[in-house]
Amino acid sequence: MSKVKTPTVMREARLRKWPAGRLAQLKLFLGHLEQAVGVSLAAQVQQSPKRTFSEFIPKIVPQDITVELSFQELRITFKAPRGLTNLLFYEYQLSATEGFFNFDQFQSPETHYIWPGLTEGTTYFLRVRVVTKHGEVGPWSDVEEITTPFAQSYGLFDATERSQKISTTNGNPWTTLWERDYTAIGGKAYYSLDYEVEAFRDWGSNRQGNIEWTDVEFKWMEQEPGAEEYTQKGQVFQVTSYSSSNQYSLSGFYSFKVVTDGYTTPLNIPGTWVNPRRGTFVQKFSTLKSGDHTFRLQARIHSSTHQGYKNDFVSVEGTSFTYGADANVKVKNFNIYETLVST
Repeated sequence: MSKVKTPTVMREARLRKWPAGRLAQLKLFLGHLEQAVGVSLAAQVQQSPKRTFSEFIPKIVPQDITVELSFQELRITFKAPRGLTNLLFYEYQLSATEGFFNFDQFQSPETHYIWPGLTEGTTYFLRVRVVTKHGEVGPWSDVEEITTPFAQSYGLFDATERSQKISTTNGNPWTTLWERDYTAIGGKAYYSLDYEVEAFRDWGSNRQGNIEWTDVEFKWMEQEPGAEEYTQKGQVFQVTSYSSSNQYSLSGFYSFKVVTDGYTTPLNIPGTWVNPRRGTFVQKFSTLKSGDHTFRLQARIHSSTHQGYKNDFVSVEGTSFTYGADANVKVKNFNIYETLVST
């Protein structure tokens, strides 16, 4: 067998007029080439059928092996045996039969290996051993038995619309706007819900302003199977909306100024108007435990003083603002999608 030497950068290449970027590319190329040569060398040695068993070659023990399984993919990792100085590579065997009558064999100098493109719903058997530079092998590890999951998917759509007023009364608590029970099949899922937020227009005599400004916070809550408490999932969403209520003692237009970077812009707005905000709250992919779940969407009025908004909006001609006003919230079109379920 021909010898393969580890390629190195020639001294002349470093000393002569080579740009730094070009030299860095050469080093990166040689690094990849060295890795490829190592894999090729292992493949060449494997072509020889000669193997000598040695009881001095350590066995890879079960407690050092970790097997991870996902859809149509299997990954094994393990700790390298201690005291081994003449390692050539590790030999992996994967079989669909417990006796390894038919198997696929792979070699790698790394202590991890990935098998993609496996058949779903199939039981596989896996083992690994050490091969030294002298062609000596140790005992096979204990057989790991793994079953790949079936590809399943499940979806649910609910177009029911719910509407509720969110108020700062009673200490501004979190209010449950929407709740839904769901039986998960035990895979990765995402769910979403459409929303519409509108500042509540106070037509009563005790109103403090004729322009209402509201900031509403939302959060997902989830109760898993067997759990007694709800836990928050994902981030907190914030939605801002504003509207006006007609004040008969003033004209049909409200006048105020918007201050931005020291520049003031006067604005005149018709007497009665709303500016609803619409969108979708999405809970991104996460793994659900199989069993009964309860999802909740909760909301409350933002508790800040809104000092920044007060500095930006200056009322004139008697126009007044209510910051942290109540809000009307509508939610509908709950959608959930779940996939990749184990047998």
